[in-house]
Amino acid sequence: MIYSILENSTSVSGVSLKNSPNSSELLLEQAKGKGRMTFHTLFPGLTLAFIFVNAPVWPESDANSTLKPLLINYCVSGRSELLLDDGSYIYLKENDFCISRQTAQKEYIFPTNQYQGIKIYFDLALLLQSCKELMKSFSIEPGQLEEKYCQKHNTYINEADSELECIFQKLWCFAERPSAFHLKIYTLELIHRLLNMEVRLPKSCGFYTETQVELAKRTAAILSDDLRQHIPVRQIAERFSVSETSLKNYFRGVYGQNVSSWLREIRMNEAARLLTDTKRPIAEISEQVGYSNQGKFAAVFKKHSGLSPLEYRRSKNLEKS
Repeated sequence: MIYSILENSTSVSGVSLKNSPNSSELLLEQAKGKGRMTFHTLFPGLTLAFIFVNAPVWPESDANSTLKPLLINYCVSGRSELLLDDGSYIYLKENDFCISRQTAQKEYIFPTNQYQGIKIYFDLALLLQSCKELMKSFSIEPGQLEEKYCQKHNTYINEADSELECIFQKLWCFAERPSAFHLKIYTLELIHRLLNMEVRLPKSCGFYTETQVELAKRTAAILSDDLRQHIPVRQIAERFSVSETSLKNYFRGVYGQNVSSWLREIRMNEAARLLTDTKRPIAEISEQVGYSNQGKFAAVFKKHSGLSPLEYRRSKNLEKS
């Protein structure tokens, strides 16, 4: 199955496949960003992938969206949005994991434009056929993962406890310099832990409907359309006929931050771009990103970047020279 997933992925514009003796890489190169997924087949039917993305979206092929491997996803950093085949959205934040029989539809979305994580693919029929004695010697029955975590819902999502986090982090240590031995041992340890730990209630706040996600994204678009404006969330909520509290909750669910923190980051990132790419006066840039008081802008910018606007501009000019 993993070979089909890799081949199908190359049918998407901007995605290419690079094979080497011990691994395969899917490479994303688009105008809006880049990404890399490195696949290591540990046993026939069991493949681990390390994911590095600096882009808002990783497109998925239609053919892959119909495949149903059992999957474990773990978020090391950033934020991931997946539209599942039942029309619901799930969000993984740092140290969240999910176990699922559902695959992403159309694309993987990264609301913060950055994501690092681990994904483990199970082709259960092939794994049990080829590694039956090995699994037995480790007292592992991979098929029970689906029974234990996906019986009531097709996707289980929760924050990793300290033991799970430790195992995931041990795996992540080999993302850049893989060791086949350690990847196998720690993946088996992870499966063993998942099978023998008590299943906690899933994190319900990780799931959102299409309408809730659309409301959050339209709110973000309105707020960031003209950064000089200061539009109250209450006003947007009234426009969409939803309570202000609900809208703020949807927004935090999608973007992982409250509205004010997210908007401040957007403003500072735009200010950094203008300081780097233009020669506009700092007072003008301050107004452009919504600060009528230049002193307050300078204080917020320094807290965000560690440098005053003038120092930041000078450092960028030095890098260019």
